Amino acid sequence: MDELIEFIKDMIKYIIIIAIIVLIRIYVLTTTEVVGASMEPDLKDGDILLVEQLTNRYGEYERFDIIVFEQSPSYLIKRIVGLPGETIQYIDNELYINDKVIDFEFKTNGKTEDFGPYVVPDGSYYVLGDNRINSVDSRVFGFVLEERIIGRPFLGMWPFNKIRVVN
Repeated sequence: MDELIEFIKDMIKYIIIIAIIVLIRIYVLTTTEVVGASMEPDLKDGDILLVEQLTNRYGEYERFDIIVFEQSPSYLIKRIVGLPGETIQYIDNELYINDKVIDFEFKTNGKTEDFGPYVVPDGSYYVLGDNRINSVDSRVFGFVLEERIIGRPFLGMWPFNKIRVVN
């Protein structure tokens, strides 16, 4: 009888551990794979990223954050360039937000064709891929609703020889 009680106690411990892992996976962390070349040169096709989902629930996204969002029938990874309420446009390969030139320090591939001005609606973001000549992004499908955002990748986990912080 004592063995049965010990067995039940052990099983309860394992069930609790599994439940905690499942809850973390559903509400805190997830993974995604980069598909395609739209975020090169920093993120490559086949990279596997760890994505935090807490900003989506308890924080706010900032300009130049990389996000993962649902774009039916799949998930996409892009960089936020326009925040809710802002007027965004590109002129001569320069980003203008509310008529002011915005500098950025990340690398892009190719020239960004002129577009805008567009006013980003509340609850939405304007996103671009870093590989401007090979990216399906807000220039094609429009604004990304906040409710479609899954989270923000923060760690490149694959390939193992290139584990790094994503920024």
